Amino acid sequence: MPRVLHTTARSPYARKVRIALLEKGLPFELATVDLTSPTADFLARSPLGKVPLLVDEDGTVVFDSTVMVEYLEDRYPAPSFLGGSSFSERLLHRELDELGDTIADQGVAAFLAKGRDDAAGEGRAVALAGRAATEIERRLADGRWPAAFGVGQAAVVSGLGYFEIRHGRALLDRHPALAAWAAKQAERPSVASTTPHA
Repeated sequence: MPRVLHTTARSPYARKVRIALLEKGLPFELATVDLTSPTADFLARSPLGKVPLLVDEDGTVVFDSTVMVEYLEDRYPAPSFLGGSSFSERLLHRELDELGDTIADQGVAAFLAKGRDDAAGEGRAVALAGRAATEIERRLADGRWPAAFGVGQAAVVSGLGYFEIRHGRALLDRHPALAAWAAKQAERPSVASTTPHA
């Protein structure tokens, strides 16, 4: 059976996994999920009713984007997407993964708050995304950065891309070094081919 990644069009978490699959050269199909009326089959496989959901070729089911990347690394270790065997490289990737996911999380939170006319909640979410972006930019400047492209960078480009679609370029404009880095990553085939559209 084919490997299938269940997703929505703009999910930054699914994009991170798509980038991992592409970087590892693992073939896959996409299945778009309507989260407003998910199928019984999807809900039976996804315990939280969220995307992404990965169904591997042998039927193994994995949920949560970070768990998926760890699973792919364990099962298909070459090429590495998590920093190889160096604990320090793997730590850098995991920290960036958390920072990138934080930008995505807060992009979602700000979008939902805006829909509820909750200006305070939207402001809190945007501020927390800004803190994460500031930390990422600091790491770029001081060299606390993985040597090879992997899950950390994939999470950051995915989080930034989602935030820009939902909230415009203000976050990137406040972090010009991070914006320049993101623009360079956009040239990478796995990043370019997964770029979401407004």
